[in-house]
Amino acid sequence: MEVLRDSFPAGMGELPKIHSVYGTFEDGELEAAFQKENFELSVRRYVRFSVSIALIAFLAYGIHDLLVVPEVHVTAWAIRYGLSGPIGALLVAFVFWNRRWQRHQAAMLVFGMTVNVVVLSIASIASPAGFFIYTGFAVIFVTLGPFLARMNVKTQLVYTLLTLALYNALDAALAHSHPMFRLSLNLTLFTLGAIGTLAARQLEIQARVAFVQRRVIRDQMAALDVERHRSESLLLNVLPRRIAERLKNEPDTTIAERFESATVLFSDIVGFTQLSARLAPDEIVRRLDEVFSRFDGIADELELEKIKTIGDAYMVAGGVPARRVDHAAAVCDMALRMRESLAELAPRMPEPLAVRIGVHTGPVVAGVIGKKKFIYDVWGDTVNTASRMESHGLPGAIQVSAATYEATKDLFDYEARGAIAVKGKGEMTTYFLIGRRPLEEERVATLPSEDAVAEE
Repeated sequence: MEVLRDSFPAGMGELPKIHSVYGTFEDGELEAAFQKENFELSVRRYVRFSVSIALIAFLAYGIHDLLVVPEVHVTAWAIRYGLSGPIGALLVAFVFWNRRWQRHQAAMLVFGMTVNVVVLSIASIASPAGFFIYTGFAVIFVTLGPFLARMNVKTQLVYTLLTLALYNALDAALAHSHPMFRLSLNLTLFTLGAIGTLAARQLEIQARVAFVQRRVIRDQMAALDVERHRSESLLLNVLPRRIAERLKNEPDTTIAERFESATVLFSDIVGFTQLSARLAPDEIVRRLDEVFSRFDGIADELELEKIKTIGDAYMVAGGVPARRVDHAAAVCDMALRMRESLAELAPRMPEPLAVRIGVHTGPVVAGVIGKKKFIYDVWGDTVNTASRMESHGLPGAIQVSAATYEATKDLFDYEARGAIAVKGKGEMTTYFLIGRRPLEEERVATLPSEDAVAEE
């Protein structure tokens, strides 16, 4: 546990409990998740290479048999190639085919014991010099179990004990070595096997440290991704998507554009200021939120840009930041639907509410202002005129300028209001928007006249 704690970076949360001997997670589900991931990412790929190379090298050592134990090299070859050849070929096929970590340790134990059966069998029938050389190979292989075959602590312990039992059985049956030699080799095998076991434990712990760190990093990246999406969502609630993307890609640039034709709508809830004086703050906010949320939904459906709200005033624009030829008609549709939406809400309100709306079409400048609290806004005489259309309008009415009327008169029904005195503008001819024409009338209205056809 302390090894894991020492290897684990600070600030990464609570450490999982780990077995003090085997180096495995005490949480069964966590251990299974580790085994599956570690097997695919590391063990399987590594063992494909290590076992294949080890088997090739082991079979090539037949030349060593000829040089070191020439007197029994025929028997040595029979043992080496008759046993390790077919078993090794099956194991190589296995490590390339196997996809289940549960089978890996048993297969590697078979691999290790096959190697030691070969070298200890040859040692048992060889001369004294060959005996020490080949038993020395067994000592080396016992130590290399965790590195070569990725044996875990349990498998390494079993591997060491089986090798000790195998050596003693073969020595008693065939070699009949001096008791001191047997004791010395037993101690050597046991000691080097214990070192291999400690190495296996350390490798297991290190692998689990890496696993936990990967999980923590994945969780942190997922949390960062959630925060990024949340930040982008908040940014898109403030700025148009095209403007937000441009601001992310060019954070230091000034975003400003001129639009030769756009339509601006201002609306105001009539009597809300007086009503708010009698309502609790939370009730004021709740009612405004319900109204403006409906307006926002309409703007999204019509692909119009909500610019801002000021108190109970609501401003929306068409033709910015994405230019479109039907911006005036879309804003007129927005005005009609806003009025209808407020009428639908009226039965749920303790007092009736009406909306006053003004619309004007003309050139505007649009851009982003602010460094900490961004806002996408529009400026120009068109904005001021739209505001005057609203403020000089009537409760429940949609007043539009002559410019908006000319742009949409073939699509909507209007009632002429005539010339009115507009503050800061003088006399202006305005119209009240009544509704959209039925589709058939709209189609006929847009057909070319007979005179126009004749002229062509």
